[in-house]
Amino acid sequence: MARAVVFNYQIAERTGLNPTDLQCLGLLQLHGPMSAGALARGTGLTTSAITTAIDRLERSGFARREHDTGDRRRVFVKLDEEQVADKIRPLYALRAATASHVFARFSDDELAAVRAFFQALEEESATADPDEGPFGPEPG
Repeated sequence: MARAVVFNYQIAERTGLNPTDLQCLGLLQLHGPMSAGALARGTGLTTSAITTAIDRLERSGFARREHDTGDRRRVFVKLDEEQVADKIRPLYALRAATASHVFARFSDDELAAVRAFFQALEEESATADPDEGPFGPEPG
């Protein structure tokens, strides 16, 4: 996990983003357009911090704000797929090629078990109390 974090820091540096911005892009890739509130929850940032991150993503051209067609007061952040494909995906391509050799060493059943494990971790994380922080309730 530490190597993945360092690799993502390097990707962020090469693209002129900071790691938080790259994390936001990752969430947008996974989930599609998201509200600022959903991005804030996904990253653990405050609403003012996520607004600043969205501003940076817009200036960099990687994302844009769009009004909800059903409720013009509501705004979604939408990924610019073309910018990501041109400037970010190529940086991950070599790592993906290396990973394919690792995947080939495992059976489909083994990979399914690993995927189920990570999904269970994600589900557990999603149900955690956000007011407790990452380590549970504060002592005292």
